[in-house]
Amino acid sequence: MVNLERGARDVNGYRQSCHNVLDNKDIGRLNSEIEAIQADKSVFRFNEGIKTGFSDRKAVIHVKGDVSPDLNSTHPRDLMSERAVLAHEYYGHYLFAPSEFEQGDWRDEMRASYIAALKTPNLSDEDRKYLMLDAYERAREAGIPLEYSKKARGIIYGF
Repeated sequence: MVNLERGARDVNGYRQSCHNVLDNKDIGRLNSEIEAIQADKSVFRFNEGIKTGFSDRKAVIHVKGDVSPDLNSTHPRDLMSERAVLAHEYYGHYLFAPSEFEQGDWRDEMRASYIAALKTPNLSDEDRKYLMLDAYERAREAGIPLEYSKKARGIIYGF
């Protein structure tokens, strides 16, 4: 059995590799996803940076190969669509910049997924659910199990 450090997640693929280069077809499809969530396309930079994520320093969102899901995983973070990942970065990080938290802080990541689940237009119910589950998983991974809010329960369980 693998012994993981506290806070590390024991899931399968961690999405696709950030080393996968997005080609013109991928970028066109992702631009359509950005339009669907009504985000500002000028904020997104393809095949730049280390991985998909918001750069506090540059105030842009880098989009790499890890924007694509790992459908062999069971973790909501791995399963959410490209659209949901883009929503997490845009509605959850970009629109909250500058963050009061250090980059990667579980509270910043939890808020990003929570807000994206609530505020992003044109997300599927499944993506809203994955984003909300991811939000609470961020807290659990940090050793802080939180009870679902009423809004979270409604998104996760469909009521």
